[in-house]
Amino acid sequence: MLSIFIMYSNDRAIQLAKTVSCLMDMDGYEQCQKTLVVDTKLTTSHLGLEVVEVPRRAGRFCWADMWQAGVDSARHEPVLYLDSDRLLPKDYISTVMSNVADDRFLFCSTHYMLRRELSLSLCKELLVQLDFDPSILLKEEYLGALEYEQRYQNPIHGPGKNVMSGNTAFTRKTFLKLGGVDGFYCGHGAFADTDFHLQASVAGCEFVDLMRPELHCGHSKNDWKGTPLTEGTLRRMGLDNFIYYCCKWGLSLRFAEHLARACHVVKPIQYVKRVAKGLNQIVSSCPQEDHHLESQPDVPLDENRASGDRHKVSRLPSIPLR
Repeated sequence: MLSIFIMYSNDRAIQLAKTVSCLMDMDGYEQCQKTLVVDTKLTTSHLGLEVVEVPRRAGRFCWADMWQAGVDSARHEPVLYLDSDRLLPKDYISTVMSNVADDRFLFCSTHYMLRRELSLSLCKELLVQLDFDPSILLKEEYLGALEYEQRYQNPIHGPGKNVMSGNTAFTRKTFLKLGGVDGFYCGHGAFADTDFHLQASVAGCEFVDLMRPELHCGHSKNDWKGTPLTEGTLRRMGLDNFIYYCCKWGLSLRFAEHLARACHVVKPIQYVKRVAKGLNQIVSSCPQEDHHLESQPDVPLDENRASGDRHKVSRLPSIPLR
């Protein structure tokens, strides 16, 4: 059957309850292995799920460790990874099982952010109706409640939802063959999903859009004290990770300069150069011409540069907060 692992932090208990409720409505759920992969120690209800607790690295959340724990715990070859804030339709497990295969990742491009609280019953009604009548979003009870936020099928160099963002199915064999997620990426705005998406693309994996509606429950992002993080702070937390991403994949550091400006860094060029220099051996693999940053408009990316001639890589025209 299917191994499901849900990535969870203790401040998402309300969202987790909704996610599990939607899963329980699905045919085949009872036969699945269900695991809750917890950031540090579980302090809330596990809702009958198996629990794997994952320690932080020097106090920082590590995406690679959470992914690896989920895959290592899987007793079945097909695996479904979910964040604890994703609501999916009743036929989702059967749709996954009909399409999962080696060297393939399944995802949903029709991704909607919930911008205000909706009851669970309204969310479930939405999941049924969105397939047949998108005009349901014009109903008074839904106005201003949802925002369409596409998950991109091809890799993009910058923040944005992608194939690996919070809901993807694959096989254990494929994950292990790829070597797992890069452990460098820690914290909020980590770019771990962006990196793993590109890694899978370079390896020739197929990305299949299941075209099923996906609701993403809103929530704040908090620091270790439980204090909500501002938009600017979240941007800054991901900046160093993105500089690493650019160096790792041989991309122009002008991409990182662009993000640094969006983060309102006072001296973006100097900041990016200083962080890149601190990456030592990683930076030494970057083309020399990319180390020289000038304050000028961003340049188009050579689409074949990071992944060879076989894989098209697109990028966002602007860098929104993910």
